[in-house]
Amino acid sequence: MAVHLGTSVRDLSGVGPVFDKDFQRLGIVSVRDLVWHLPYRYEDFSQTKPIPRLRHDDTVTVVGTIVTLTNRRAKNGRMTLTEAVLENETGSVKIVWFNQAYLEQALPPGTKVAIAGRVNRKFGVTQFVNPVQEPPGRNIHTGRLVPIYGLSGSLTQRRVRGVIHAALAAASEIPDWLPLDIIEREAFPQLTHALTAIHAPDSAAHLEGAVRRLKFDELFLHQLLFAQVRRDRVVRPAYSVPIDVDGLRAFVASLPFPLTTAQRKAVWEAVQNLSEETPMNRLLQGDVGSGKTVVAAMLTQAVMQAGCQVVYLAPTEILAGQQHRAFSAFLPAREVALLTHGKAYVGDQSVKREELLSSLETGEACCVVGTHALLQEDVHFDRLALVVIDEQHRFGVEQRHALLTRAGDRVPHLFSMTATPIPRSLTLTLYGDLDVSVLNERPAGRQPIETHLVPPGGEGEMHTALKRELGVGHQAYVVCPLIDPSDQIGSQSVKEAAKRLSAGPLKGFKVGILHGQLKAQEKDAVIADFAAGALDVLVSTTVVEVGMDVPNATVMVILGADRFGLAQLHQLRGRVGRSDKASFCFLCPDSLTIAGRDRLEAVVACQDGFELAEKDLQIRGSGNIFGSAQSGFPDFRLATLSDTDLMKQARDWARWLMDKDPNLEQHPLVRERITQTFEDVHLE
Repeated sequence: MAVHLGTSVRDLSGVGPVFDKDFQRLGIVSVRDLVWHLPYRYEDFSQTKPIPRLRHDDTVTVVGTIVTLTNRRAKNGRMTLTEAVLENETGSVKIVWFNQAYLEQALPPGTKVAIAGRVNRKFGVTQFVNPVQEPPGRNIHTGRLVPIYGLSGSLTQRRVRGVIHAALAAASEIPDWLPLDIIEREAFPQLTHALTAIHAPDSAAHLEGAVRRLKFDELFLHQLLFAQVRRDRVVRPAYSVPIDVDGLRAFVASLPFPLTTAQRKAVWEAVQNLSEETPMNRLLQGDVGSGKTVVAAMLTQAVMQAGCQVVYLAPTEILAGQQHRAFSAFLPAREVALLTHGKAYVGDQSVKREELLSSLETGEACCVVGTHALLQEDVHFDRLALVVIDEQHRFGVEQRHALLTRAGDRVPHLFSMTATPIPRSLTLTLYGDLDVSVLNERPAGRQPIETHLVPPGGEGEMHTALKRELGVGHQAYVVCPLIDPSDQIGSQSVKEAAKRLSAGPLKGFKVGILHGQLKAQEKDAVIADFAAGALDVLVSTTVVEVGMDVPNATVMVILGADRFGLAQLHQLRGRVGRSDKASFCFLCPDSLTIAGRDRLEAVVACQDGFELAEKDLQIRGSGNIFGSAQSGFPDFRLATLSDTDLMKQARDWARWLMDKDPNLEQHPLVRERITQTFEDVHLE
């Protein structure tokens, strides 16, 4: 059967109904989806060696003939051991497979085979344990750099690699949208060749060229999308919101705390922007706990007093609920609405969704806080003058564009906020034309968070400190990491940690769990219980990274701390220290290399998120400074914030293209790519 980009995955050889459903869980329906299901790492099986020269921990491919192969039950009776001897002209080597009894039929003595894996010599015998195998010369699973993919359900690496290998011929149907001038000047491979190479690289250099090309595509498109949004904003005016100095002073006087100098400066910069018809496009970078919410509330108050509307976009329902309560405290509560996929409120009164949408469309509702639910096509506004985007890196430029397309004759001012410190060296590259305000002071009365590195096996003192804090009525977070990029947010690791702590060091305390697979009502209930003090400890995934504000929580324990970037560790640490109480953070790595210790010691020594972001960039090189790929800054598959040279190239080429062909009439494939990106945004 000829395979094309539109061919359904279920029509491919070896994909039955079960595997089809597993692929669907990964968002893979067609061959096109398979081609774009990129590996997240590689096993290097390209090296070959004579059998006598194999050393412990070598990762190699060996080709030979199966001399003997037998199955037997392990002593515990629960496992089948398949033991074989492989021989070639250089010698013989033992192989052991666990629970793969089918190999007795697949690899009878006399079969020629290529095996690849890690050499084990722990007990004085040279052997391979659970290597991959295939016919010699096939070179899908052995004899090369072998891709490792995200999995789901019953899918295996072997199955996914085989299916993608069969699909790669269709990659030639994908048109290369990048202008030829750029491809030639930057010596990039053609898109088809890059996609083929990233799945089946001939060498490390081959892979490096492919990755560089695909990273550039992401960054170049990112810059073009920003250029498109900037152009859309410039051609239409914004609402001019007059500066009410007396109103601002009255708002500040009503606060139960003094503003920092940085907060005052940020507010003044933004209200000046609001007073102009040129649309504001300002980014507020505030370190954790620096008081961004009150800045946004002051701008909201100014806009509402001018008779206009404000949208506050939050990335999660947790944060939306949190900020709705905060805004209701700063502003007249009855004037602050909430809209998420499951809730519609005006003040503290639950209303029908249709009723709230009607009040937004007529202008009766002036301020609405919500999630992506606010981006749905049936949400309309009367005089939308300001959009505040919290944790702006979690909203793509396409989603921001969606609000602009429904703004009518005038576009809203845009005020983005992030508590994820961006290295100063990257701000202009990433956000070219944004105005930037920075909050780099902690509010009065906040103490530094005492941070400790807890090496494996050294948890005793931490448990003592944890119980001491819980004993005086304070609360604690325990955060569990994702196991690796192929996993979804897993409840099991959270459950295991909660069970272990409840039965051991935290016996007698009330422990709750929170993770991404809980239903919205379950999450809300757990969060409400923790905020009310009904739970002593919350064991969670990184879903608490933003949006949890419980001043009584004074301890943050981060398990698997070596798996996170410095900026993400700093974000998690910022969930405590939100009152005048002394607070503590314990970093508990699964393992501790010299480099890993240096990274974690940097968090121990430094409370400044911007400084840590710079250090992470220096220490990790090409790593993603925001930790796991799922943290999404922005939604790139491959590019990271350390790809500064490529970012600058992408920015410069985007400017070149827009200057040369502002309407992209000479570059229809580029125009199509931008249009497709906007249309592909899932606003639900």
